[in-house]
Amino acid sequence: MDQHPPALRGSRFFAVTAIAIALLVVASFPVTYFMPLATGAHFTLLRHLHGLAFFGWIGLYVAQTLLVRAGRIRQHRGWGQTGIWLAGAMLPLGLWQAVTSAGERQTKGVALPFEFTLYNLVDICVFTVAFGWGIVAATQRIEWHRRLMFIAVLNLFGPAFSRVLLHLPLPYPWLDMTPNLAADALLVALAVHDRRPLGRVHAVTVGAMALLIPLHAVEPLIARSAAWTSIAPRLFGF
Repeated sequence: MDQHPPALRGSRFFAVTAIAIALLVVASFPVTYFMPLATGAHFTLLRHLHGLAFFGWIGLYVAQTLLVRAGRIRQHRGWGQTGIWLAGAMLPLGLWQAVTSAGERQTKGVALPFEFTLYNLVDICVFTVAFGWGIVAATQRIEWHRRLMFIAVLNLFGPAFSRVLLHLPLPYPWLDMTPNLAADALLVALAVHDRRPLGRVHAVTVGAMALLIPLHAVEPLIARSAAWTSIAPRLFGF
């Protein structure tokens, strides 16, 4: 085991929430992926690669938080390189899948084929900024790094968890905003956690709450607006 001061090891919060997020993500896909796959349903190679990359990143995030919790910082940093390569694959796969799904909905005659593409675009952008900033902060600002990576994984959790929550009998726009607001609830939990080791809510936590919670609340309104319906096809090359 690497010998590092307790401050580098972090609290149990990030490891526990990582495991909870991973379990909820896995539990979100039986109906839409695992069960159809087991019964012989056909999925495109893109969908398989997309799922493999995103499941892989969440699994790696869990492993990384456990390594830090155990004080194995050298191994954590070594596996960080894998996370960078994996994130690099996730970005084109995520955009490609978003555009492909929009095209499929358009072919089927769905009234608003680009509605969910806005959510995809926002999630990919937030993940990219949080992950990239977290990598930059990894050596000099450990507490920033932890929270930025937490924000990155939350932006994978919300879309995944929507597979469960979208079956709830909630009217628009509450149904549409609920998955990401469920992820944002973990930001509130992070704010409560921050006060114990830091004596205050960390600046990254405050900034993420101030930006993401209002954004996720208005996303459904933007996604069905005339402006987005007009811009989206040109933006994605349709």
